[in-house]
Amino acid sequence: MAGTVQKNTPYAWYVAILLSSAHLISFIDRFVMSLVLVPIKTELGLSDTQLGLLHGTGFVILYTVAAIPLGRMADLGNRRNLIIGGILIWSLATTACGLANSFNSLFAARIAVGFGEAALVPAAMSLIAAYFSREKLSRAVGTFTMGASLGKSVALIIGGATLAWLVTRGGLALPGMMHASPWQGLFILASLPGVAVALLLLTVREPARVREAHHAKPSVREVFAYINGQRPAYLWHTIASAAAILLVQSYAAWAPTFYIRFFAFTPAEAGLAVGMVVLVAGPLGHITGGYLTDKFQARGVTGAPGLVIGSMLVLAILPAVIFCTTRNQTLSLAAYGLLTFCTTAAAPPGLSGIQLITPERLRGIMSACFLAAVTFIAIGMGPTLIGIMTDKLFGNEQALGSSLLLATIVFAIFGAVAARMSRAPAKVALAALAEA
Repeated sequence: MAGTVQKNTPYAWYVAILLSSAHLISFIDRFVMSLVLVPIKTELGLSDTQLGLLHGTGFVILYTVAAIPLGRMADLGNRRNLIIGGILIWSLATTACGLANSFNSLFAARIAVGFGEAALVPAAMSLIAAYFSREKLSRAVGTFTMGASLGKSVALIIGGATLAWLVTRGGLALPGMMHASPWQGLFILASLPGVAVALLLLTVREPARVREAHHAKPSVREVFAYINGQRPAYLWHTIASAAAILLVQSYAAWAPTFYIRFFAFTPAEAGLAVGMVVLVAGPLGHITGGYLTDKFQARGVTGAPGLVIGSMLVLAILPAVIFCTTRNQTLSLAAYGLLTFCTTAAAPPGLSGIQLITPERLRGIMSACFLAAVTFIAIGMGPTLIGIMTDKLFGNEQALGSSLLLATIVFAIFGAVAARMSRAPAKVALAALAEA
């Protein structure tokens, strides 16, 4: 039942943490794929390009298409129930990944995972904006996005240990069904926690919506008219955020494989090493990005989200160079930690920046439009682009580090320029919102 809520309360933080838990589960189901790329490639006889398609493009096909109508549902309907439905869909689809035995069936299951996960961020961002004031919004968003790093860590650390256990058992026996290979069993087991989180979300109260003067339900025409009216702010901010998240997703997809190829790690060892780095650096990045954005915003800095995104992208270049070129294992992991910190720090200002310049009645659909664009570029293109460069540009799977480094330099510079261009239009958009 919808009800009036007070902002910034302990219960509001409970909601933010619970939504972060849902985000965590979504990233487990999304990124467990990165741990088993090598066994999937071996068992199904796939190329790096096909692996990139499975990890990225397959996921985003319905994710980007469904995000906008689901975002509109978040503006008009019950956001909590929308999230619960999405969790159940993507959990079932992750189970289907474990039942797949060909590229086509696995690709189809990944499409379904993307469809379910498309419901989460638009509805969650709308809920968080309802539970928190503008002064606390970026920190609350940072709490939510922190679930992404924790989810990747859990997928790699616990997923790696689970994969090793499944290997010793020769896979997973399914009563009355097929015998799943270790990588298939990992997908099936990863799908189970989503049900528990869906049940916990039943404790979240749907807040009453603020009815802004002379505005009822927003029409599609109104949505696109508003975007067009503030086009420079939305365009440059989206490009900058997409560049940052493309780097996050590309490294998340390929880092375990990088350590398997260049440092002779087993999948379990790669999962533990990369997962521990992300477990520490990822949450620190999310918290820092949200904190800095709120502080700069409070001090009246023009385009605070753009300032944080651009700065972090520039800072990410040096650790990327070290990560991709050193053959010292300890130095490589340290560089990966700093790289992860910088790129994940760009996530909270990316999401909160959209909320700050958007009216409450349009936040769900605006978040969905932003999410669709960023996801299409970052997840749909990032991991696949790395695979294509490795296969076609360099023609050698041992050139994975070169592919990652080239992508980092290009997109970090491009994203930093876009972030700088977003700052002045963001100030104009904020002024227009204050006068509305």
